[in-house]
Amino acid sequence: MTVEDALRKIALLRKVSTDNGALAAEAEAAYRLQKALMRRFDIKSQDVPDGPATTSKPFGLTWTYWQELFDEFDLPLTHFGGRGSAEISYTMIVYIRLAANEWWIEEKSARGWQATVRDRGMDSLRNYLREHAPKKYSFVKR
Repeated sequence: MTVEDALRKIALLRKVSTDNGALAAEAEAAYRLQKALMRRFDIKSQDVPDGPATTSKPFGLTWTYWQELFDEFDLPLTHFGGRGSAEISYTMIVYIRLAANEWWIEEKSARGWQATVRDRGMDSLRNYLREHAPKKYSFVKR
């Protein structure tokens, strides 16, 4: 690997973050890897150029990440293209916009469906579901 290769890889690793949909462990691993490359090739932080300008996120989420999240709560996820949804209860639906890494909750009221919560990222949705998703209990002896 050359210094130019290391610079390119470091610039790409800087884009791995929880804001872009990576898990906290993935973001931490990317950070440690970029620091290791910087030490190995004696590269200073200011020497690393910004990554190549692209129209799409190189580390954007796929539906697999969201599916795993909903599987934790036994909720069925349906999606088509860049949008998806899951029914939390008969009065509550979560909608996801994949490209923006954004989700929102709509709740049924006397005036129809209304958006009640909006946020970004899988971790914030996981925290919300821990509080509001129906609990699944099993009386099976393990």
